[in-house]
Amino acid sequence: MDDMSQSWLRAKLALIVALLLGVSGCSSIELEEVNPIGVDLSGAWQLDMGASDEVPDLRNHRSKSDQRRVQRAGRRGIPADFVLGGGSGLSFIRQDFQVLSAKRLEIEQNRDSMGVRHRPGVYRDISWGERQRGLWEVRAGWEGRELVVISEASDLRVFERYARDDDRLEVNITVTADDEDFEFLRVFNLTQ
Repeated sequence: MDDMSQSWLRAKLALIVALLLGVSGCSSIELEEVNPIGVDLSGAWQLDMGASDEVPDLRNHRSKSDQRRVQRAGRRGIPADFVLGGGSGLSFIRQDFQVLSAKRLEIEQNRDSMGVRHRPGVYRDISWGERQRGLWEVRAGWEGRELVVISEASDLRVFERYARDDDRLEVNITVTADDEDFEFLRVFNLTQ
């Protein structure tokens, strides 16, 4: 094997190892069930539209594999309705994770949980530890000074990270569904 082939092989192996470490790091995240001293997410928070990502309507999303099947079927004259199954689990994301569409958050935090009133939307209670919430298995806790909420259901995973910096609250949301990742940043400014 020449030097070029060996270099390419080493680079490929390094990439595989890095990817495996990244995947294992996400799944084995250690969350603390004790609030960090001095971190309080409480308050009334107004969406900063200019700093936040636009969240598309994901209800009619088709995975890349669904899109390829529809294209192949179309070339054979088969209607898309015959090819597609029951749809994507993404259709529930905005309903279950209203931080994606809320214009305002009102948060009350205590030592073992946090309540969030979404406007528009409903109230959500987040307790530190592991819980079942409808079809979701939820783990919530602290990683350093950030609140992390991991929600999993069959073929869906939603990873929320709440980080406060003075009068600014950043909520990073990563949704894994249909073999794709969707990432959104929602930024809120303290009003009270």
